[in-house]
Amino acid sequence: MYCDLHNHLYGCLPAETLLRIGKKNQKPRWEIYLDSYERAYGIKINPKTFFEEYSEIQKFKSLYHFNEKAPFLHFQAKFNLIIALVEFHDKEIREICKDVVVSNALDDVSYGEYRLMFGKEEPKESFLKKLMASCEGLQEGEAKAKSEGKLIQARLAMSIHRDLNFEKHYDWMKNWMEKESMIKDYLVAIDFCHIEEGYPPKDKKTFFEQVLRDNSAEKSTALSILYHVGESFKDKTPFSAVRWVMEASQYGAHRLGHALALGIAPDYFLSEERTELVSERLDQIHFDLENYHSILEFGTYFSKEELEEERKQLLKKDKTDTISMNMSSERTQFLHTFQDYCLSCISKTESVIECCPSSNLYIGMLENLGDHPIARFNDNGLKITIGSDDPGLFDTNLLREYEHAHKSGLSEKDLKEIQNKSFQYKSTILSGREIVDQSYQRLN
Repeated sequence: MYCDLHNHLYGCLPAETLLRIGKKNQKPRWEIYLDSYERAYGIKINPKTFFEEYSEIQKFKSLYHFNEKAPFLHFQAKFNLIIALVEFHDKEIREICKDVVVSNALDDVSYGEYRLMFGKEEPKESFLKKLMASCEGLQEGEAKAKSEGKLIQARLAMSIHRDLNFEKHYDWMKNWMEKESMIKDYLVAIDFCHIEEGYPPKDKKTFFEQVLRDNSAEKSTALSILYHVGESFKDKTPFSAVRWVMEASQYGAHRLGHALALGIAPDYFLSEERTELVSERLDQIHFDLENYHSILEFGTYFSKEELEEERKQLLKKDKTDTISMNMSSERTQFLHTFQDYCLSCISKTESVIECCPSSNLYIGMLENLGDHPIARFNDNGLKITIGSDDPGLFDTNLLREYEHAHKSGLSEKDLKEIQNKSFQYKSTILSGREIVDQSYQRLN
């Protein structure tokens, strides 16, 4: 039996289901999809003839499936097709939750956490209605799977927006958990996903502290913090990208989504010219100097004098200016040192890395699965779980993701250990709502 701790509910929809749902939708939200797809792929889609042109499932799959090495914005353009075609009302959410849970159970998933995001400006009444529908759908999925001879426990992780209303939505949900047993039972985590560029973990430090205080004060409604980081980082140097993963862990994120930057081979960046804001480079230099002697224990690094001089010069510049860094062979060596330092630090925390091989291969634009850092994570003692991310979009399932992890360098023994230990990384355990030993024994 498998545990899938990283998947997005609507990203689980197979092409056939999405096409069927879309054909029934009288008013698709084409504005969400058309421009983003044209910007990403240079192809203009005609909404008036869409269902005539793409009624044949293989042709629809060519439009929907993401099996190319391309930046996150290309992936988002394809995900926007889901957002455009679904109606996203409470009845539909309930049905999709139920169907996805049953489908996962048939694929031998016995525990799953499903991520779902509502609009930034979702009215309170509508938010509650959809949240209740999500929980009810998960419960119905569990019951239907059981009637077909499959046991699965399905739980909800609500994705909240990095830039707007995340504190308000969190407060709403905590309040509803006190009043509605259904929400209390099924809602187990909050998640930050979508575009990470421009939203450094330091901006969430105070919020994370509040969530952790709330968890300690009332364990029965504790929520784990899930945080996508180090997945897409074209706006910064690799050093800052690694630091963001480190900071998310330090500030209390229970599970880190993807974290590619933390372990990807430094040669991946060789000869690249990377730019970032002066303010970001200053943050990195401050971190380097503050932890300088500890970093040096892991290998060669920038000289302290060089860092101090660079900081002195940067302080004369506007923080919104940008700096450039060429990733020379020397700097890739320094990056390896910095990664090893951060890997060691994170291995001593309770943070869990969520690896999603297919998603990381394509969005991370790796040359092949052998470039995936999952083996490096494992060799450095990090806690790891394997997730399917958006199996409908990537045309995969959790079992195939384990096979991909094997191709990435993990042994069968490693995979079996990850499979078993993943049940210990459930949100209810990480947040303190459940005791690890009892839960682990019950699930195995």
